[in-house]
Amino acid sequence: MNPTLSIIVPVYKVEEYIHKCITSILNQTFTDFELILIDDGSPDNCGAICDDYAKIDNRIIVIHQKNQGLSGARNAGLNIAKGDYITFVDSDDSIATNTYYDNIEILLNDNSIDVLEYPYQKVYNHEQELMTDPTCHIYRKKEIFLYWTLHSNKMHVVWNKIYKRNIFNNIRFPYGKIHEDSYLLPDISENVSHLYVSEKGMYFYLIRESSISFGDTFSRKRPFKDQLDHYDSWLKVNEKIKYYNAYNNKLILGYNRYISTFINTEIDHPENDFYEYESRFEKLNFNIKQIMQSQLANTEKLKLILIKTIGLKKIIIIYKFLKSNRLSSPR
Repeated sequence: MNPTLSIIVPVYKVEEYIHKCITSILNQTFTDFELILIDDGSPDNCGAICDDYAKIDNRIIVIHQKNQGLSGARNAGLNIAKGDYITFVDSDDSIATNTYYDNIEILLNDNSIDVLEYPYQKVYNHEQELMTDPTCHIYRKKEIFLYWTLHSNKMHVVWNKIYKRNIFNNIRFPYGKIHEDSYLLPDISENVSHLYVSEKGMYFYLIRESSISFGDTFSRKRPFKDQLDHYDSWLKVNEKIKYYNAYNNKLILGYNRYISTFINTEIDHPENDFYEYESRFEKLNFNIKQIMQSQLANTEKLKLILIKTIGLKKIIIIYKFLKSNRLSSPR
């Protein structure tokens, strides 16, 4: 007999945190689950730790594979999951004890719910920030998508949610991208008709310096490919927002941050690495009225209007020229 819930946990270089993660799952008051641990070629002792837990609890399934990244690990779990519902946990995070019991009860009492979302806390340096929304039912694909992108306190993440398994029948995480959650969001929303936002349970999201999520996504310190990956996911999400004709000031703010990052970063990379993305900015071609009505500073508004008027490539040429003159000028 298949379990009610499949819990998919990718594991890579988290020897310090994996015990707490697995223990928080095994201590759940809800017990009808399978725990799929994917050792994604972890170079530390994580693989052995997973095997040790599997010896003491027959609900645990361990997959050992060559490193394929978070997407490849999650996809490996999806490929063998047997539960009626699926959820994801990152291996440095943990779950409050009654999370699955309380929320599975809601799902089993209302079969129309495709996805249930529950609260989470950001945990950083022993400080916690609660991220939650009022309990509600949301119907129809458009409202669900816009809730996740424009109106929710939640980030674009696949954890802190429980899904009907059939949502992933034809959906898999994109390989080679580090912001796979955001990238997959439009695809998931297309397969969801009823979202329930629960106030029960808690996901503890650990923010650590070595994790992908740590720091400013837009920082020049981040690898250029990481910035491009994040831009790809952001662009896909916001193309969908424009498709729904749901323009929001948030789009302008995000667009401006990406433009600024690319202008500042492009000078450190070959032109081909940057200009392959240049034409894609045109897909988010906000008009001057929308730019002027945004909450940007006047200097930022002027920059976007100039980009719209004379083009991004010319702006970068001007930026390079001004920067080179500034650096060569005598002090």
